Amino acid sequence: MTSISSAIPHVRVGHYYRFPIERNRAEVGRIGYCYAFHLVAGGKGTVSTGGTTYPVKKGDLIYFSPEVSHSFYANPDHPLSTYNLYCDLWNFKMSNIQHLVWDESDFNRDMLTPIEPCPELDVLPVVTPIQHHAALGDLFIHTVMQAGKKEPYSERIVSHLLQAFLLDLVQIAAKSAFTDYRIIPIIERMDKEANASRSYEDWMAACGLRKTQFHELFKQATGISPKAYWTKAIMRHVEAALWESNRSITAIAEDFGYSSVHHFTKQFTQFHGVSPTEFRKRKT
Repeated sequence: MTSISSAIPHVRVGHYYRFPIERNRAEVGRIGYCYAFHLVAGGKGTVSTGGTTYPVKKGDLIYFSPEVSHSFYANPDHPLSTYNLYCDLWNFKMSNIQHLVWDESDFNRDMLTPIEPCPELDVLPVVTPIQHHAALGDLFIHTVMQAGKKEPYSERIVSHLLQAFLLDLVQIAAKSAFTDYRIIPIIERMDKEANASRSYEDWMAACGLRKTQFHELFKQATGISPKAYWTKAIMRHVEAALWESNRSITAIAEDFGYSSVHHFTKQFTQFHGVSPTEFRKRKT
């Protein structure tokens, strides 16, 4: 048996992808050559594997081991978008970055990654909700973004980031964190209705808690403060708007309630490390 702590990951492909509903049939019967992780960034849909279908939504992490047939189906009214990592884990680097086939007859076992028996991965669910683990989701997205760079240390950075993500993921999957029932609807509203013009007091009043209680229970559920989570929720919506539309930066800033594009650009750059314009250019 091999522990996940022994993994030396290498990413074959890391990218953001919006599933076009007109290609739903084309996303059926996929077979991967390597380990695959998908973080749902928006929309709704289902994934199927092994005769079981799982509904998925924003914040769900989807996992498929190599050589496993699986299918994606995007909701026509709310198309899926995902951040994706296809990777080798056991100190192996494939020179060919091909990661999937869509027809079993095309499967070439020479491209299959080594597969080690690993107890932590063997029990990892197909779908793990990580909506309330903001830091874990951010780490995954950061890894995807780094995977698209061609800088001297990018490959090594990505390997270490992915290793940290996997260690954190298996710990979270091994235990169910307690979340107060009064906090859950607030988190869901923040994710769904993120807007920079919304009053912070609205969130607190909706759950009927005192400020200190609200902060303590919210941080217990998400690992960060309500304000930090709110900012992250806004930024996730902004990311989708930048990558899925051709609207101007100014128009997008207005959509999210910013009084000036300067303030919007400053906050976005502080959060992502790059400007909205540069972020849009990095889509792969």
